[in-house]
Amino acid sequence: MTRLLLPAFLFLTTLCAAAKPEETASWAVPVPGFTAPLPDEHPRLFFRKSDLPELRKRAQTPEGKAVIARLRVLLGGGEAMPTSYNDQTRAYEKKQDYPEGTYSISHAAGFGFLYQLTGEKKYAQLGRECFEKAWAGVRDCDSEARYSWVAPGGMLRAGPTLGWYALGYDLCHDGWDADFREKVAAEIQNYDQQEKGKGAEGSGSPISLDRLAVSPKHPPGSNHYGAQVGGAAMALLAIRGDAGTDSAKIEKWLAGAEKNLVVEMAQGWGDHGWFAEGDGPSGVAADTSLIPAFQAMRVAGGKDFITPRPDVPWMTMKWPMLTRLAPGFKKGNEVFPLHSTTYDHNVYARHGFSGSGQFAQGFGTILPEQKPALLWLYDRMFKAADAAAGAPFDTVSMYPHRAILAFLNWPFSTAEKNPAEVLPHAVEDKRAAHYVFRNRWQDADDIIVDALLKGSRGHYDVKPGGIIVWGLGEKTQFPVRVSGDVAKFTASETGGVISTGAGSFGVDFSKASGADAVLVLAGPIQGAIAAKQKGKVAICQVNAANDHTFVLMTLSATGQHPAATADGEKLKLGPQTISYDGTALTFEK
Repeated sequence: MTRLLLPAFLFLTTLCAAAKPEETASWAVPVPGFTAPLPDEHPRLFFRKSDLPELRKRAQTPEGKAVIARLRVLLGGGEAMPTSYNDQTRAYEKKQDYPEGTYSISHAAGFGFLYQLTGEKKYAQLGRECFEKAWAGVRDCDSEARYSWVAPGGMLRAGPTLGWYALGYDLCHDGWDADFREKVAAEIQNYDQQEKGKGAEGSGSPISLDRLAVSPKHPPGSNHYGAQVGGAAMALLAIRGDAGTDSAKIEKWLAGAEKNLVVEMAQGWGDHGWFAEGDGPSGVAADTSLIPAFQAMRVAGGKDFITPRPDVPWMTMKWPMLTRLAPGFKKGNEVFPLHSTTYDHNVYARHGFSGSGQFAQGFGTILPEQKPALLWLYDRMFKAADAAAGAPFDTVSMYPHRAILAFLNWPFSTAEKNPAEVLPHAVEDKRAAHYVFRNRWQDADDIIVDALLKGSRGHYDVKPGGIIVWGLGEKTQFPVRVSGDVAKFTASETGGVISTGAGSFGVDFSKASGADAVLVLAGPIQGAIAAKQKGKVAICQVNAANDHTFVLMTLSATGQHPAATADGEKLKLGPQTISYDGTALTFEK
């Protein structure tokens, strides 16, 4: 592929070297009117006791009843312990699917939520039995038995395991006797297991809560890091100050977890949703416990990571920005541009642990004004199929905690809005040098341009320079890779322009040329691009005066493309003129 000439500072690294101390303080703001939970005051992680009257009212609405009915299915009925269990004795023993309702790491939480809504202690006692199963070594419903209190399949699996059992403790707490409460809190604090798995996850290394919180295994650009820190943060918030715990230890470890949440976001993620290993691995990093941890930090910790910066909300808002509309979506449908195919099966996997819950969890960690756009996407892509499957409101996953979060977070009274009313048409992820342009949100013919100018890595590398073009039913790549430092980015309602200091790339959706989309690269180009047209996509190169070179791609729904010719130093594209001043492109309407 032809390459734009650039200085030799191409990047293949984590997204930035470190979070600067002065930046760390800007990641969270105090929650107005927050009152810290008292010792042994529960529930606390995702809602407080004062919220219960409204939640019980919600449980009587048609939507609330539908989610609770689904929660009962996921619990195996909800009135007794489930009858289906994973029969594996260690992680990765085999790969086998289990039916809905099979015992999971969030069954205790599911029974605890029924206790909170009804006040009936029998549900808290079922939650107690879940903990006893966990301590006896009963593994989770995961097909490879990776999630388990005893001998989980690595620290990646231990973090979410502790986090979701901690939610069970939080929700069942008041329905237990004091001795059992203390026993559970102490077991969470003093968690002491060893990795049991294969490869890097089967080394036999010790796993403890303090290690997950303070010294997570793997770098922040790895999909493993966020799952460890997110689960640890939830666990620490759940037991903080309670009988059976050491307050000095918990405060120290919680401070470490909070610091590492910032490290994860600053070094593993871009500021608008890019993840160092790509979008497939991002589901492991975000969906297992990281996104819910930020919601718990606000509700139980009084620290809001959601409002002051775009970073946390855009872990979720990248989905409406980049998803190609495909109503009636089925697993395996390609609806998302991917710069890396590592774990690409996680993108909208929906039924497992990773790559699911983006809506049920996501509504809890985005801004109020963003919720109508996320709702619009869900309604177009998944609502009908989920309802038909008896799994409304993004509860298709086998995990009970997803139904809990759907119940708590879903904006039932909010009217959806077309994302064009909420989101920009061009988005810069500055830290990751990732740029997305979109002409509209309407149907499968929407045009999406996705440019990654800086490579990144965790355990898996993502190469820089690729520009994915997907629209009018065609998926292709811009013929030149563009990578390097970005000097300037400008956006408009009809596209935007990136200047790298050694060239400029622009996208125009104005239709001023007669084409539906125009993509242009101007700068010192090595080699020549042969003109070609295939259906709705055309590519050519125009060499103008004074060494001004333009590489051009047009998309046209009619298959008719405007003629491209040199006009002095400028590019004439049908009736449109495009100029380059050595720094930036200008589209003259």
